[in-house]
Amino acid sequence: MSLIPESIHGQSSDLISAGEAAHILGFKQTSPIMNYVKRGYLTAYQSTKNNRKYFRSEEILDLPKPLPIPPPAEKFKGHGRPE
Repeated sequence: MSLIPESIHGQSSDLISAGEAAHILGFKQTSPIMNYVKRGYLTAYQSTKNNRKYFRSEEILDLPKPLPIPPPAEKFKGHGRPE
C-alpha cells in the first residue's frame, strides 16, 4: 500500500473509495477488494489525512468481468420445472 502520489493527488475524480470500488465490482462489502490488494491485483493508495484506502477508477474498471455461469439443471429438479 502506498500514499497517494502527487501526480494523481490533484485528480480526486480519478480516485474512488473502497466502498465505491466494491459497488462497481458487484460486492456488498469491501473485504474482496482488500483481498485483491493483498494478492497484488489492485493497488491501494492511502490518504495522508486519514487511514482510508482509495483506488484508481481506471484500475477498477479494467478488471475482467466474470462470465455469468448458469447453474446446472439438476439444481432445479422438483421445483415446478419439467424434468
